[in-house]
Amino acid sequence: MLAGMRAAVNGLLATGNDVILDEMPIEASTMPTWRRDLRASASCWVYVTAPLEVLERRERERMSGRKSGNARGHHRLGQGGDWDMVVNTDTATPGDAAAEIIRRCPFL
Repeated sequence: MLAGMRAAVNGLLATGNDVILDEMPIEASTMPTWRRDLRASASCWVYVTAPLEVLERRERERMSGRKSGNARGHHRLGQGGDWDMVVNTDTATPGDAAAEIIRRCPFL
């Protein structure tokens, strides 16, 4: 499935589309594989994070009876990677985070 997703994104890029990809890594190889396979002429790799307790609270608020644990299970995946920027959303609104990304990615 992930190989198909990468192929689909590359197809969009090949036909002139701009793409914003929101990926939650499911294992340590997820982001290195994207970096290897993505055929974008320009890219900005952004690590969006918050403290674990904030992520777990947000997860509880949106789960409404469903199984939780993704926040804890995926929290450290990607940390320490080769990112163009890290955006901490602990106190930033989604709009503030988006504005920071636009400001710091030179080609946006």
